[in-house]
Amino acid sequence: MWTRARIKQEAKNSLRRFGYWMPLLITFLTGLVSGGMVTGNSSTSSITTEYTSEYGGDLTPAGFAAFIDEFFGEFFYEIGAAFENFFSNPLIAMTTIFVIVLGFVIGLVIAFGWSAFVASPIIVGKNRYFMEHRAFDSKFERLFWSFKSGRYMNVVKIMFWRELKIFLWSLLFVIPGIIKSYEYSMVPYILAENPQISSERAFELSKKMTHGEKWKIFVLDLSFIGWRILGVLCCCVGEIFLQPYVEATYAELYQVMREKAHGLSFSDYSELPGFFPERA
Repeated sequence: MWTRARIKQEAKNSLRRFGYWMPLLITFLTGLVSGGMVTGNSSTSSITTEYTSEYGGDLTPAGFAAFIDEFFGEFFYEIGAAFENFFSNPLIAMTTIFVIVLGFVIGLVIAFGWSAFVASPIIVGKNRYFMEHRAFDSKFERLFWSFKSGRYMNVVKIMFWRELKIFLWSLLFVIPGIIKSYEYSMVPYILAENPQISSERAFELSKKMTHGEKWKIFVLDLSFIGWRILGVLCCCVGEIFLQPYVEATYAELYQVMREKAHGLSFSDYSELPGFFPERA
């Protein structure tokens, strides 16, 4: 029987024993690859500059109101004129629509390809790193382990099916998708341990591992909410420093699920052999 306190304490212990900064780098790079970065824009400063240049920095209510009226009046006029010109020429309209649709499709294909062939294998490599980091000082190269595992396409295929299944279940409102996301949550760790496993077996193992555990895993997720809110309040920088702790905790959770699989004899060491320094 596992508890949140126990696996969180084990996660802290592993970060203390084998270092925190490399896990931080691993999670940061994984976030860049799989989630991207959000950047600000300069629209506010542009408006401020125009206000100052056109109205001499008149900060009175009347001066500001005059600026807003002229600035946005001109903006909406230009938008209306653009739409009028657009629809007045069917050829231009059809060409523009075609270019937009084509650009959307190309963007979708690129995003899908990046997620399937780069991001998902990186996530599996990240899981491999954190599972090894539990017991010994793993290496940075583990982040790219999927690409050198000899079963790269198997990892891509199973991770793709995982995301697709969760997405399709999510179409049945939201709750079924959430349930399935927990049911399949062990798949990336199973692949990190045994990349040659079949897709059917990977999903079967994850389902059996999480049977009767989904609510506890959900509550484990909730236990990080306070830290995540604090991280957001710190301009999202705090979230970056929290992530190694979160990943180390889920590595401990998977270790418990492995022990369950071995203990209930629905898997064995030939299928889930563990993580050892000599294999690094």
